Amino acid sequence: MSPNYAYITLSSGKSYLPGIMAMYLSLKRTGTSIPLYAMLPSDLIRKEADLCERLKTNGINILEYSDSISIPQQLIDNNENHGDRRFSHTFDKLLVFEQTQFDKIVYLDADIYILHNLDHLFQLPHMSAMIAGKSYPGNEDWTDLTSGIMTLVPQKGLVEKFKDLIPQVIKEKGICGDQDILQAYYTDWPHRPELDMGEKYGVIAYYAKYYEQHLGYKYTGQVEDSHSVAVIHYAGEMKPWMQYWSPLSVLKQELELTALRLIGKRNTDAVLLEYKHLVRKARKLLYAK
Repeated sequence: MSPNYAYITLSSGKSYLPGIMAMYLSLKRTGTSIPLYAMLPSDLIRKEADLCERLKTNGINILEYSDSISIPQQLIDNNENHGDRRFSHTFDKLLVFEQTQFDKIVYLDADIYILHNLDHLFQLPHMSAMIAGKSYPGNEDWTDLTSGIMTLVPQKGLVEKFKDLIPQVIKEKGICGDQDILQAYYTDWPHRPELDMGEKYGVIAYYAKYYEQHLGYKYTGQVEDSHSVAVIHYAGEMKPWMQYWSPLSVLKQELELTALRLIGKRNTDAVLLEYKHLVRKARKLLYAK
């Protein structure tokens, strides 16, 4: 019997649905036959039934969940006061770890642009991930996992263990999100190099030009090349799909992208233009009358 694999992403609110659609368009373009599931809370599915139906119509499966992971008001206030309020909405990601209807999961954040087929990540062991941004100047001591892309073997009981760690992590760090909980649970991860996918699976967008110009990363080549970028991660609070582009700006973007394609130049700027193009297509698929 073939293993039951799934890509899974998650959003606890409406604002990330265009990101999910854009990410799915980039995933589909890689030729994968493995389905993508979007985990969405029951109230969102009920309130945004039309948008969720559009996701399904375009090939995204929906996994409904009703029990969100609650966090203390103290943490919500701490995150807000430190300008990291988005972290308070990430804890439901931990629910992915108990989706035992699947044999193996590759979790994907909604705010990523996929450039290579990622199906080989299902062959990696549980908790394979990467350390985003560790090669950027000033980040050399970063050793802990990033939760934007992970290979998981789901297991019942993990969520309660994660939840039990929340008070401890708040006490130690003050502010935190799902990633901090995973780092606190998988304390041996930094000492297991076989679990590190490599930075190419989540190059942070605002570091990307440095990686290209100074570290030899590129947007061409085969997936086996450790410096051929597989994923760009648009981390940060303001996502590309949350931005408004005037018709004149859109025309300029399309002309620039066409010119770069004609001369065969695929650099960081070209990849951002590609992603913006996908975002506009995602918006049309979700919101067109």
